[in-house]
Amino acid sequence: MAKYCPDCGSENKDGTKFCENCGKALPPDAAQAGPRTEPQPEDAGAASPVSTGFSERLNDPEILAAAKKNRKAARIFAMILVPLPLIAAVIYGIVSEKTDLKQALIGGAFVSVVFLVFAVISFVKTRTAKRYDAVVIEKKSRQRSDNNENNTSYYTEYVTIVRTDEGKKKKIVERDSGGMTAYDYLNIGDRFRYHPQFNFPYELYDKTKAPYLVCVSCGKRNAVENDRCSKCNIPLLK
Repeated sequence: MAKYCPDCGSENKDGTKFCENCGKALPPDAAQAGPRTEPQPEDAGAASPVSTGFSERLNDPEILAAAKKNRKAARIFAMILVPLPLIAAVIYGIVSEKTDLKQALIGGAFVSVVFLVFAVISFVKTRTAKRYDAVVIEKKSRQRSDNNENNTSYYTEYVTIVRTDEGKKKKIVERDSGGMTAYDYLNIGDRFRYHPQFNFPYELYDKTKAPYLVCVSCGKRNAVENDRCSKCNIPLLK
């Protein structure tokens, strides 16, 4: 019958009084004690399972703090972006001989006002948007174009059509910007919840069928086994 050293965990032959590995005396009750293992925390390395249902982590302090930080960053970006056309126009009017300063100021001011209007509209829409639950009923994409004086650029527009629990139809219209979109994440028949306060506002109801989970803070795709985002370390809605 084998004996295991309580100090180093090495296996020793039956009848051995001293450990053949570390030389420590073996107690009589070392027989069949089994190799020593280091105690492990109860939840060490364990990932919380995905489930069916909307997450209870919605009010997690870390998630709320990240959402607040993202909104603040968006406001700062808008404040920086709005005056840029006017500043650039002033510089161009000073250094260029093709136009005078007055014309440059008028052009720059116009573009800055347009930027400001779009920023205000975006801010108001974000503040007044409401959470809703819905089911995806249709998806489609189409080629669109942007025309200007010099050339025409083409892009793909993605449309996800959903029906809310109140019976209303909504269209989620997106352009391929290289980031995660509702069109990528939601499939026809999927039930989801829209959270307007997050950067990526779509949460699947049945996460057990999802190939991955998307971080609501940064939009990063994560393995369903992850408990936190691999990019920003914010808890995932599971």
